[in-house]
Amino acid sequence: MGAHTDTALAGLMRVLGQTDTYGSPEYMMLRNVKIAHIAAGARRRVRVDARLPPPAGARAAGKRTRGLAAAEAGFTLIELLVASAIAITVFAGTMVLLESSTQVQSRDAEWVLTMQQNRAGLARMIQEIRQATKVEEAKAGAIEFLARIGGKSLIIKYDCSVAETGTTFDECVRRAASEGESLPTAGTQVATAILNGSSVFSYTPSSTAATVATVKLEVPAEGTLKQTGGAYTHKVVLENGAFMRNLYLAG
Repeated sequence: MGAHTDTALAGLMRVLGQTDTYGSPEYMMLRNVKIAHIAAGARRRVRVDARLPPPAGARAAGKRTRGLAAAEAGFTLIELLVASAIAITVFAGTMVLLESSTQVQSRDAEWVLTMQQNRAGLARMIQEIRQATKVEEAKAGAIEFLARIGGKSLIIKYDCSVAETGTTFDECVRRAASEGESLPTAGTQVATAILNGSSVFSYTPSSTAATVATVKLEVPAEGTLKQTGGAYTHKVVLENGAFMRNLYLAG
């Protein structure tokens, strides 16, 4: 629409026989028609260009941009709060199970150790009572007798009514000395966590003429560790009897 347009219009006017080319009404009319024609062509080109697909490189770049935007979207605050609540709940449940398992394991280990010690103590008491040559004292919570053990004459006393330190239970203590000597004040622990410390020993036919001594140890099934809710309420009973053959004259 510059000099080329004006030159073309001037030539057209001369063909039409118009001498006053520039500024005449005919010239201005033709000029406006030419401008409208050029504008219409430009609009058609714009619409055609708009209908053309974008280049392949532009499409790929757009896809990459959308992918990066989706990857960097992250989480919303609500999603983070919900995930945190779920994680805390799972963690708390795991800790409860772990603590309960630890308590059960500790209780069982302690109970097994107590049972092993009490079985060994019961076996030792029965073995030495069998060797008794004379019963000096026969009570429900203690027994004192003379016996020959390992080629030595000893006076032995088992006392199961001794209060166990730090607990509400009793313990069985063995004290021994050579025959004719006094028993020591302190002894060796042979059984622990005893519930029936005052009634461990019983005698047949009687405590004054005993030929058989029965030893019965009652211990708590839950052990001595503190338990929540009272895991076990029953008792475990260890029992055995000793025939004192050296006192049974009829045998």
